[in-house]
Amino acid sequence: MNIKSLLLGSAAALVAATGANAADAIIAPEPEAVEYVRVCDAYGAGFFYIPGTETCLRVSGMVRYQIDWTSEDDGWKKYGRAELNFDARNETELGTLRSFIKLRATSHSGHIGDTAVSISGTDFNKLKGKAYGNNGNVGLQEAFIGLGGLEMGLRDTLYDAGLSGEFDSGGGSRVHFMSYTFAGGNGFSATLALEEADYDYDYKPNVVGKLGFTQGWGSVDAWVAYDATAKEWAVKGIAKANVTDAVWLEAIATYESGHNFYGVITAKDFGFGSVSANLGAKWSLGGLVGYKFNDKLKASIGAQYFDKIAHVSGLKGVSAGATVDYEVVKGFNTKLAVNYLSAKYQGQKEDGWAGFVRFQRNF
Repeated sequence: MNIKSLLLGSAAALVAATGANAADAIIAPEPEAVEYVRVCDAYGAGFFYIPGTETCLRVSGMVRYQIDWTSEDDGWKKYGRAELNFDARNETELGTLRSFIKLRATSHSGHIGDTAVSISGTDFNKLKGKAYGNNGNVGLQEAFIGLGGLEMGLRDTLYDAGLSGEFDSGGGSRVHFMSYTFAGGNGFSATLALEEADYDYDYKPNVVGKLGFTQGWGSVDAWVAYDATAKEWAVKGIAKANVTDAVWLEAIATYESGHNFYGVITAKDFGFGSVSANLGAKWSLGGLVGYKFNDKLKASIGAQYFDKIAHVSGLKGVSAGATVDYEVVKGFNTKLAVNYLSAKYQGQKEDGWAGFVRFQRNF
């Protein structure tokens, strides 16, 4: 073996050894990036990005405990309610894409029926028909999709609005809908909605329109609704004004051509029963004045007059009430409401008192 062959052999062995050592080396993998939940401030407080997406989500809701009463009660009437909201939004080339879900669960002390109850030392006759128990329901309160000014799904009718008191009635219930809102400048907006309150009845939707104008001093809104099934219509106007930093005023006026889905009151609203059978009224006028004592305490008082309730000539009514709202701490509010109801027809009068105490935690 000559020197040249020895050198070449040594070089080859050295390269092979170096490669083997490199192959055997342990290289630690780079750590994966941790994706934290990011705050999304594009749509207001409470939104965050769903990890791995550009969709912003806000989860909110409330828990309520309330004690209701009327002047005809024999005892306590209490209920609990919980709501959970999911609001998801992101931007597209056609505007904001939104989906909203509201789940509601309510349970209250119930009237089970003529169940015999025998308890030592109690009056059986008094307990008959008032067995102990609870009843309630869980359901989908709202579910709709929005893209730009277009929205569609399930929620309260566009016509649903009233004063901020607890005595008033403005009309409205849940419907399936499609609507478009034009948001103009200087606080002006206009909405047109096609709504369906019937189920498998016909192909004619109800039509509801709303015009709104909002400024720092308050707002003015007007509605018109046409019930395609009843072939009747209704109109409503609500004005709100901030007189000072502490005092505000509200007013409402309604008119109906006849009995229709958008009737201003139901039997339950006016204390005529526990069912929500629509009564309506030919026309009504109402107002409210409120005073804010400080950042935690405010109160209001107001009244509303109804003419031709259930569109019966001569049947008139008045509802009046007062509320006191107190914020215990941020997110936990209490409300006391006291209402008076009165109806007159052909010299006969029916009246009574009602109200509630409410405790509500919002999040």
